[in-house]
Amino acid sequence: MSDPRRVAIIGAGIAGLSAGFDLADTEHDVHLFEAGSRLGGKIAHAKLGDLVVPTAPDAFLARRPEMTTLVRDLDLGDSLVSPAAGQARLYRDEMLHPLPPSVLGIPTDLESLAESGLISPEGIARAEEDLTREDDRPETDESVGDLVRRRLGDEILEYVVDPLLGGINAGDSDMLSITAGVPQIGELRTQHRSLLTAASHMRQRATDPGAPVFFSVAGGLDRVISALDDRLTSADNVSVHLNTHIGPLIPVAEGWEVAEQVFDDVIVATPSYATHDLLPDNATTAKTLLRGIDYSSVAMIVLALDERQLELDPAVSGVLVPRLAGLHVTAVSVATNKWPELAPSGQEVLRVSVGRRHDTRWTEMDDDALVATVLDDLRTILGHDVSPEATLVTRWMRSLPQYDVGHIERIARLVQSMETETPGLILAGAALHGLGLPACVSSGRSAAKTVLDPRV
Repeated sequence: MSDPRRVAIIGAGIAGLSAGFDLADTEHDVHLFEAGSRLGGKIAHAKLGDLVVPTAPDAFLARRPEMTTLVRDLDLGDSLVSPAAGQARLYRDEMLHPLPPSVLGIPTDLESLAESGLISPEGIARAEEDLTREDDRPETDESVGDLVRRRLGDEILEYVVDPLLGGINAGDSDMLSITAGVPQIGELRTQHRSLLTAASHMRQRATDPGAPVFFSVAGGLDRVISALDDRLTSADNVSVHLNTHIGPLIPVAEGWEVAEQVFDDVIVATPSYATHDLLPDNATTAKTLLRGIDYSSVAMIVLALDERQLELDPAVSGVLVPRLAGLHVTAVSVATNKWPELAPSGQEVLRVSVGRRHDTRWTEMDDDALVATVLDDLRTILGHDVSPEATLVTRWMRSLPQYDVGHIERIARLVQSMETETPGLILAGAALHGLGLPACVSSGRSAAKTVLDPRV
C-alpha cells in the first residue's frame, strides 16, 4: 500500500459511506464531511404514528452484486430478505392490468401481453412488426423512446416501458440513454435486431428465473447505515463531521484545502450540481459538463391505513401510472404487501410517488394540498376511497440525476478533464454510472480503490 495520506470524503450518502468503509481499515487519515445532520443520504426512515417507514428506497436490485456484497461485509448477510409480493399492476383507462412478462417493459410474450388487456389489438399488431422489420440499429447511443417507438410502437412505450422506467428514475424515456440509463435494454439492442426476440432469449437464458429481483434488510435499509456509522465512528483513523458545509475547494501545493485542513486526496460524493459549486474556477471544462446533468424532483407520500381498505390481491406489490393518465401520482407501492412486518396485521401502508421529469405541478402545493391531490388520484386509480389515519410527506428536490443520450461520453470527458484540471479530486455518486444503490456503492468503493492503489 502507498504511504499514509490524508483523505477527505465529501458527502455521506451510500457512495461516500462505501468509500469510507474501505478506507477505515487502512493507515490513511480519513475525514468524512456531511452538510446534513445524519448519514445515509436518500436511505432514510421516519416515524409515522407508531410505525417506522422508509421515505425513499426500500430495496435494491439483486442482480447487481455490489450492495449485497456490502451488506455481507457489514455482517448483515443473514438479514437479507426479498419482498413478499412482487406482482405489479399498470393503470390504464380506469382499470388495473397485470404487468406481463418483460425485460424492463420489453415484452417477452406477446400473447400474455394481449391477454392482459393493457395494449390494444392495434398496439399488439404494431409490436409484432418488430419480428420482421429490417435491422435499423444505429452505431451510437439513442434514447429508450427512439428505440422502443421505432421497433415496438408508441403504445408499448407509453403504457408499459415508460411507466416502469419512470417508477425507477422519474425520467422521460424519450430522453433517457439506453446505454447509460437502462443497460439491460442496451444489451438487448446489441443481441438481435428484434427487441422481442432478444428479450425472449434473455429470459430463457436466465440461470434462475425464480431468483429474487430485489433485496432489502430485515428491519429496513437504515440498518445498513447504522452499521456503516458504527464502523466509521469506531475506526481510529476516521473522523466524521456532520452539519459541516464545505465551500469551494482550494488547490494548494500539498493537495487540497477542505474545511481549513489540507488533504492529499478528496473524494467528492455529492450531486453534480453540488460538485460543480465545489470545484475551483479553473476547472472550466468539468464545471460545464457537470452543469449539463439534469435532475428530477419527487415526493414520497406515505399513508397509514388503520384497517385493510385495498381491494387488491396480497400478491400485488404496487401500481404504475403512465404519464398519459395526466395524474400527479406516478406509482403506488403497497408497502405492507411487500414487507408484512412493517405494520401490525390488519393495517396497510402505502408509499405513493409523485413527480417526474417535466412534471413539477406538485411543487406548488403545500403538504395538505399534496395529500388531498394524492387521495383524489388514488380514488381514480383504485376505484374507491382510502382514508388514512396518518400521513407523511417527504420532498426529495433535485434528487434523481437524468442520464440523457450521450451520458457515458459526458462522464468520460468529465473524468478526463478533472485529471488535468483538478488532480487529486475523485468523483463518486449517482450522477456518474448508475443511480441505484448497487451502482452508488460501486462508485464509492472504486473511488476508495483509486486512493489505495500505489501511485506511479
